[in-house]
Amino acid sequence: MNLRDLQYLVAVSELKNFSKAAEYCAISQPTLSNQIKKLETYLDVQIFERDSNLIRVTPVGASIIAIAKSITESAEKIREIARYSTRTYVNKIIMGGFPTLANYVFPEYVFRLKQHFEDLKIQLIEEKTDDLIQLLTARKIDVALLALPITDETLEGVTLFEDPFYVAVPDDHAFAQRSHIDVDELFNQPLLLLDEGHCLRSQILKLCSPRKAADDDFRAASLETLRVMVKHGLGITLMPSVAVSEGEQDICYVPLSCNASRTIGLFWHQSHERAHYFRKLAEVISYKPIS
Repeated sequence: MNLRDLQYLVAVSELKNFSKAAEYCAISQPTLSNQIKKLETYLDVQIFERDSNLIRVTPVGASIIAIAKSITESAEKIREIARYSTRTYVNKIIMGGFPTLANYVFPEYVFRLKQHFEDLKIQLIEEKTDDLIQLLTARKIDVALLALPITDETLEGVTLFEDPFYVAVPDDHAFAQRSHIDVDELFNQPLLLLDEGHCLRSQILKLCSPRKAADDDFRAASLETLRVMVKHGLGITLMPSVAVSEGEQDICYVPLSCNASRTIGLFWHQSHERAHYFRKLAEVISYKPIS
């Protein structure tokens, strides 16, 4: 019994198909089947029940596979430790961010990190929040900027800063000269929002609930599109402070009286070998002291 055999077991149990498991493991299907049969003979148990194309895991097989999965995951962690021990990997991170944040903070963050870690190589990934969480849990990226709360228990992180919302209105709008706006005053306004899947959309709808946003005929893919729509008088929107630019023409940004905001944090997989290093990165890029 060796690590390779355990990897075969895990692959078959997850894919429920010998051919697909063999392809995933980059070996021939007969080789994979023979290795598993040898393992069953060696252990004197039946791990899989084979019925035509249907694969079932026996009760004892389930117990064996659970341990096999733990062993293969531990082996992968050992390989990662070895990889990260080299200068090439220590000095490289893959950082993710969601679109309504990444566009506005990535340039500044890269500058700050380069000032403190001259040899650091940074690869930037921009995806929606759900995709970033999947990439983090699969250990395909190192860290990600996310809006709290994050409920995935495999992730840990630190708070970076609060990002207040402003009401973006045309400069000739009745709200333009106001010092603040109550959320209730948005109910009768044409509120433009981002498309489904953007966490900012969900945050704004939660804030404005139970109001239905007037975006049935138009949904934007970016904050910049919303900004242009507001400037042309087609509606108003809520804009996070990171996206607010001073001195813009044709648009005004008015604070909400309730001081609504989103909380931004830096997250990574809780078992990541460089967690301590990521905390140092967070100290460098945070707008305010880390909570």
